[in-house]
Formats: sequence, structure tokens, C-alpha cells
Amino acid sequence: MTSASAAPSADSLPAPRPIKHVRGRAGWIVAVVFAFLYALAAFQGLSNFIGLTQSFSTVGVVMPGNALIALIGLIAAPILVFALVLWGTRRARTVSAVLVYLVGFAVVAVITLDLQSLYRSIVPFIIPV
Repeated sequence: MTSASAAPSADSLPAPRPIKHVRGRAGWIVAVVFAFLYALAAFQGLSNFIGLTQSFSTVGVVMPGNALIALIGLIAAPILVFALVLWGTRRARTVSAVLVYLVGFAVVAVITLDLQSLYRSIVPFIIPV
């Protein structure tokens, strides 16, 4: 018997690839539902940005740069956190993904409250309309 006709040994066989868990239908449904919640937070930030810039322009006062950055952060924070959570849960099971989305939404709430309090400390007065 020659070595060419012998059965391949275990050392010569390629190692089996680990099974990758991909996001299934339920995972995508969870992602879309939470996308709406994160989008709601981003639209609230956009609403604050539009309303306050119009209020400042109505009164004829220039908005401070720090306040402008805080308002832009109110829009960007939910989008960035959702992108990170979506990327981070791409191979997670559905229940785990729901928990991560909830924690991410709590992080967005904390960032939003921090930026709103920062904005109030930068602009301590209420603009009369």
C-alpha cells in the first residue's frame, strides 16, 4: 500500500470552521424596533436644535459655540450609540441583543440629559418669544 492511496490522517484534514451565529429574523425585528426608538431620540435632538436656533435668530442673539456643539451632540449621540449597538450585537442571540439595546438606550438618555444640562449652564436665560 502506498502513501498516496492511504486514508488521510487527522493531521492532514483541515480544521472545521467554527459556526458563526448571524442575526436572524427575530434579531432584525428587534433591531428595527429599537431603531425607531433611537430615531425618536435623534429627532428630539433635531427638534431642540431647530427650535433653539430659530429662537436665537428671532431675538437677534448669536448662539454660543459651546451651546451649538451641545445641540449637535443631542442629535449625534443616539445615532452613534445605535450604530455601536447594532455592530456589537451582530452575532448575539436575540434576548442578549434586546438587553444590549436597552442598555444603549439608557446610555443615550444619560448623554441626552448631560448635554441638556450642559446647554442650560451655557445659556442660563430663557429667550422670550
